[in-house]
Amino acid sequence: MVTGFDQRSITRTQWRLVVTLLLLCLPLTAGCARWYFREAPTPPQPPTRHTLRAWPYREYWTGVIFNGEKVGLTHLALIPPGEAGGRYELRSEALLAFHFLGFTKHVTLKAQDWVADDLRLERFAHEYDLDGNKMTLAGRVENGRLLVEREAGGRISLETVPVAEALYPISAIALYPAWQGLEVGRQYAYQVYDGQRQQVARVTQSVEAYQESDLYAGRAFQVVTTMDGQEQTTWLNERGEPVLEMAWKGILISTLESERQAKAYLAQASLNKRDVLVEFSRVRTNRPLLHPQAVRMLHIAIQGLPDTFPVPSDHWQQCGRDRQAKERVECILRSAEPPSPAPPPDVLNRSLQPYVQPTVAIDSRHPLVLSTARDIVGSNADQVAAIRSLVVWLQQEIEQTPVDVFSSLEVLQGRKAECQGVTLLYSAFARSLGIPTKVTNGLVYSQELEGFLYHTWAESYVNGGWLPVDPTFGQVGVDATHIKLLEGERLADLLPLADIVGRVRIEILSSQPS
Repeated sequence: MVTGFDQRSITRTQWRLVVTLLLLCLPLTAGCARWYFREAPTPPQPPTRHTLRAWPYREYWTGVIFNGEKVGLTHLALIPPGEAGGRYELRSEALLAFHFLGFTKHVTLKAQDWVADDLRLERFAHEYDLDGNKMTLAGRVENGRLLVEREAGGRISLETVPVAEALYPISAIALYPAWQGLEVGRQYAYQVYDGQRQQVARVTQSVEAYQESDLYAGRAFQVVTTMDGQEQTTWLNERGEPVLEMAWKGILISTLESERQAKAYLAQASLNKRDVLVEFSRVRTNRPLLHPQAVRMLHIAIQGLPDTFPVPSDHWQQCGRDRQAKERVECILRSAEPPSPAPPPDVLNRSLQPYVQPTVAIDSRHPLVLSTARDIVGSNADQVAAIRSLVVWLQQEIEQTPVDVFSSLEVLQGRKAECQGVTLLYSAFARSLGIPTKVTNGLVYSQELEGFLYHTWAESYVNGGWLPVDPTFGQVGVDATHIKLLEGERLADLLPLADIVGRVRIEILSSQPS
């Protein structure tokens, strides 16, 4: 049982966030202008192009470096039809293992994608393991539809997605330019199925340059890839191998390695003692904030935000962008208080309907969720009182530990989770009781680390308004150090944070205690 403020609970969303972004960046990577590249002599003619039948290599390995620390490896193998039941198989895997806040984190992804000779996806089988919590996906493309079966926490769900054009696996992104033709000026656009986010995404690629660099041997084509607003860059040699990949302006780097070099990391990881995620993602402030849980009003300035990142405003948080300094946003935050009791409406407003529906991550209609929520609340009809009962139960019954999960049901069954998992289970309980609830992601102040850390909490609609609820901290109505940045429980919902993690700072202008 964990109650009150647990420092490790605050930073678990940082772990979840950064790992999420690492996983999203593994198949792709982004360029960094500060590295020195030289334009190479005229590229080979005719344009370099490879077919799957005559692909120049069968596999490659890369090492992944995050913020100066090696944190993992990736592997991609191309298996010809003779070994893959009549279709080419793209077999990919990624492993992340590093020390974080006294814990060793392990993330493993394994994917098998069976494709036609033009790289189009036909069927797939994916496995994801986050600290022992597992999810599997299996699917196929047929008759203009993508059929997906998902299993996590002992529960199986089915999804059908219309597909109007050719669909490729995300593992094919590194191969597509060399298959179509490596020639400066060429551009490509296509759709992929992203199993990590469980959705179809649009990919665009352009071959920007032919370059030499001290960072890799020989010459390579610079390929810029964009997916869901994230721009990423890869340098491909004439064999189509990714000799260098970068993301987050050089903070995430992937380099071509031998199998022996890549696997040597596994032994090194057990000795890694630096908490690289906290060091990277902690948002520093101009001065410490004493007794943050008692703060009732906080006036801050967030600096370093891209113009395209909208900071939301609501009843508890009013934010505005500086007209002269576009990357500066000032916010006045107030602690949230439960609204006065009011009878619930007979018919729920249509705009609130999505927040009582179950999702992949929030299993609000599962029988175990329904029965547990009802047992916790009992006959209490007051929604705020019901929320308090749910929060108290979560504080008493769920062990707060850095274990990642895919759904609320896994938290209920395993009785342990980090702040995002605790919030998912709270949201499932609340929705099962007919209380509209959504997941909120943002920042919370850590007195121990003297800065803001990424965190997840919820908002429930009661008595005519949205009430912030932090089940991790046991707060029904949160303190004024909670900075809301975006909403959503899906991995895809976190993508905008890739533009700000490690780049923003906060100036505390004034504060008022209770």
